[in-house]
Amino acid sequence: MDQEQIQLIQIMEQEVNHLNEQLRLIDQNVVELKGLIESLNEIEGKDAQEILVNIGKKIYLPVTIQNKELIVDIGKNSLVKKNIPDTKRLIEEQLGKLSEGKRQVFERLEDLHKEMERMIAEIEKSAK
Repeated sequence: MDQEQIQLIQIMEQEVNHLNEQLRLIDQNVVELKGLIESLNEIEGKDAQEILVNIGKKIYLPVTIQNKELIVDIGKNSLVKKNIPDTKRLIEEQLGKLSEGKRQVFERLEDLHKEMERMIAEIEKSAK
């Protein structure tokens, strides 16, 4: 019985590690989306016609803004034109979904920790 419980605890530890990785990815996405909102705020508030656009690996290209209508990937290779306020609302929705996902991961982590503590206490109790 103790061996089975130990194996179960090990499986639970693996799930904890996986959930912690999910939290890291969620946090990374949140930082990126908040940075995107900041960039959109700058574009929206500027009268300047030229900005630097990151084309990858920290390489920037000076670009002249012809209009402030954005082309946004809404999934499944679908691109649509959106203005900056609509795009910011879309990003806020994504941030809300990430927040909800993070809450669910935290709940699962809490449940796992409680269950692991209970099982460890049982193992210690039976070892005495």
